[in-house]
Amino acid sequence: MNSKKKPDDGFFQASKVSQDLHPEDCFVCGLENDKSLKATIQFDEENGEVKFTHSFQGHELGAPGRKRLVHGGAIAALLDEAQGVLAHHIGHIVMTDQLHLRYHKATPIEESVEIHAWITTVRKRRLYTRATMKNKEGEILVSSSGRWYLLPDRMIERINKESEKLINGFQPGLIEANRSRFKSIRKRKRQPSG
Repeated sequence: MNSKKKPDDGFFQASKVSQDLHPEDCFVCGLENDKSLKATIQFDEENGEVKFTHSFQGHELGAPGRKRLVHGGAIAALLDEAQGVLAHHIGHIVMTDQLHLRYHKATPIEESVEIHAWITTVRKRRLYTRATMKNKEGEILVSSSGRWYLLPDRMIERINKESEKLINGFQPGLIEANRSRFKSIRKRKRQPSG
């Protein structure tokens, strides 16, 4: 079920992909935007992390040379979105405060890469994340860390009032469903296995 719509029973289902949270014309994950990266950022409910594969296309070309390489800005946008969407998937609405990237190796166009993002710390007003982008051989191409400003509920309410339409990821029922899911993931991960 798509969590963009409120189910008949009145309860929201927690989000699973970036399209559950963002508008169709989003620069990174919007499927209706011709210039979008068209990334489908998937939440791994087992680990409470984001894991997905992506292939950059020709319009994301960057460095010149014999090999066709991805523009560093396109990579930065994808890793920013992966870490920001992760925050949404665990029930927080955030804005990027700081994003740090280290480019270890060049990323070729049209080759599949694996992105993995996870939470490191949640504080009262900040959330901290890390992410990696690896090639099919498992080599790290880019590593990233982010610091995110947690938007207070009053700001989310104001954004919703000022918007022409309710932003999917800002629906209070969806935020609560995502928070509840993440609490159970954390609880399960803390229990000893066996």
